[in-house]
Amino acid sequence: MIRWLVVGAGHAGKCHIAAIDQVIGAELVGVVDTNADIDANAPIFDNLATAIAETKPNAVIIATPNDTQLALARVAIDAGLPVLCEKPVCNSFEDAKKLALFSGQSKVPVGVVLNQRAQLHSRWIKGLVHSGVFRPEQAVFSANLPRLTGWHADPTRSGGGLLRTVGLHYIDLLIWWLGRPSLKYAKLSGSPQENKIDVAVEFSASCRAQINITAVHEIGSGPVKCTLESKSACLEMHGHEIMSVDGLPEPPPLEPIGEGLFFGPGHQVVVEEATASLAQSKGFPINVMDVFPALSLIEEIYAGGRS
Repeated sequence: MIRWLVVGAGHAGKCHIAAIDQVIGAELVGVVDTNADIDANAPIFDNLATAIAETKPNAVIIATPNDTQLALARVAIDAGLPVLCEKPVCNSFEDAKKLALFSGQSKVPVGVVLNQRAQLHSRWIKGLVHSGVFRPEQAVFSANLPRLTGWHADPTRSGGGLLRTVGLHYIDLLIWWLGRPSLKYAKLSGSPQENKIDVAVEFSASCRAQINITAVHEIGSGPVKCTLESKSACLEMHGHEIMSVDGLPEPPPLEPIGEGLFFGPGHQVVVEEATASLAQSKGFPINVMDVFPALSLIEEIYAGGRS
């Protein structure tokens, strides 16, 4: 049994709490949050060191604002506890590198929650691409989402705006599916909150990709749409659901979404696989350095770099 301590009980933290409850071999032993009025079947603490001492967890999930993640992770690492950190990992690429360094020096694993990778349909697409069954020539992610609020809208706390807090998911998926890209074009509007991002990249696999996401309350929200096309095949996905395939094998059935997992099934899969891996003393399936390619590209975009 892996005893999990969850730090942060916001939207992502609540998903982790719900996921732990549904994963065999996982147990929630405590939650750390400054808000004591939290619905969790576990003790609530306002201090991580105290929570570690009293609950004696096997591992820690950090789902707090980006600017707090490095210090909190260091507390857990110093206690010898593996850390599963919510993306994008800290509020800068430099701090993410520091976290990786702490992990390497202490030999305490640090994993990253990339719940979009964990979805069955994302893995199915990766399998098609890597087996050569599907060679997309164009990829587009697009969505209208609610405007960023709270600490997400403060670039000093989040490390950026819409690109870093939301766009990272889709930059990471593209890199995971297709390899490292070169940046061709990037435009961010509505600074400092970045209420609109327009990014184009190109891959050595002769695929051009775009990410076009707008976040304004007036437009409303919906799932992020993904379209992948080649000369002979086309695939469209809304959120974690495949809507249509043309010229491709039949996709897997839609995954069930457990109670409390309002970001889709990915968080439960992440916790399930992390629990199984830690039980075998194998660290995490996705470690902190796996997100570095996406963070590096985001850093290039913020710096105004072009290839």
